[in-house]
Amino acid sequence: MDLRPAKQIENQPWMQTSQAQKIFGVLQGNIPEEEPQALFVGGCVRNALMGRDVEDIDIATVLAPEIVTALLEKNGVKVIPTGIDHGTVTAVCDDRVFEITTLRRDDETDGRRAVVSFTQDWIEDAKRRDFTMNTLLADCSGHIYDPLGQGVDDLEAGQIRFVGVAAKRIEEDCLRILRFFRFHALYGQGNFDQEALQACEKAADKIAELSRERISQEFFKIMISDKPVEILDVMFAHGVLKGFDFENYDADFLKHFCMFQSRYGLTALPARVFVMAGLNFENIKAMENYVIFPKVFLKDMQAIDGVLTLEDLSCEQAVKVSIYKYGRSLTAQGLMIELAGDRVMNGYAPTALEIVQNWDIPMFPLSGTDLQEAGITPGPAMGETLSRIESWWIEQGFKPDRDQCLRQV
Repeated sequence: MDLRPAKQIENQPWMQTSQAQKIFGVLQGNIPEEEPQALFVGGCVRNALMGRDVEDIDIATVLAPEIVTALLEKNGVKVIPTGIDHGTVTAVCDDRVFEITTLRRDDETDGRRAVVSFTQDWIEDAKRRDFTMNTLLADCSGHIYDPLGQGVDDLEAGQIRFVGVAAKRIEEDCLRILRFFRFHALYGQGNFDQEALQACEKAADKIAELSRERISQEFFKIMISDKPVEILDVMFAHGVLKGFDFENYDADFLKHFCMFQSRYGLTALPARVFVMAGLNFENIKAMENYVIFPKVFLKDMQAIDGVLTLEDLSCEQAVKVSIYKYGRSLTAQGLMIELAGDRVMNGYAPTALEIVQNWDIPMFPLSGTDLQEAGITPGPAMGETLSRIESWWIEQGFKPDRDQCLRQV
């Protein structure tokens, strides 16, 4: 099929690497360039057009996966059959990774997975993709191809639109509901596409059928974006993840907290999710019906809760106690939560954060060995004594030395 470039961009370093040139040279073979056998596709092309960093490199090809594998292995490229049933192999060339997928059509879908067959038609492959901006293709010379004639315009306008009929695309894979909102968080500008919103609302209950791993990936990316509150507002208004719209969810509070995170360059996802959940562990537990929180997330939330129970974080000693007990990063998150809730004077925040950044955290000068030498037998009594003296040492502003602490024994 004859593809004509829709526009041209400057050569990108990732397009011109020796590894990319080798992959494309092998797959193109002796076929004329006007009949491309392989093209960059999806996120790498989208990000290049937007001037954003490119990380993962995906390639689409008219060649069947077994032919791709044979050609690359013949030329010394390692090939891993990562998704062979769906036409995807991973090529590893001098430590650079390329995901290569044969053009395909969906023969059967059940909302979570698809049965596919292969094609050599670029337009047919584009029609089965999720959003118009993800249908864009590129060659190693920076020629951009727009097989449906919509991707470039929608990308430049920041318009997140499903390919074809939104309801049909969601029926094929209901994860696309969350992807729609995630893409709006990262790339969208202006108003939401109304057809898409209606389709998302109608199918919102299907999200419960997805694995928690898939939901977690999309939800966390929405929450760590620059505008989570705006996206959540629209999601909740259309019944998407409505179980997260808790009674004590405070959109303004979350918005202010995110603003302070951005202002101080201290964005942390666990803290942001904890604020979204109303600083309530019952809500966090309810969210676990849909998402999987890594253990470190839950540990951080518990620590932040500990920071918030300390008395008056607007005094130097309380800030230092928090740093000593919970660390710099989590103390900073607690301070910003207080700040967002207007419980710490704005004028004190810079001072507190300066303490967080620059205070040298002291070491408690006593150990179990010191107590043994003082005649205390190892066991629960020793632990209780050590803890009591440490509490006294903290109350004294971390100033007593080893001898002064030993007198407390």
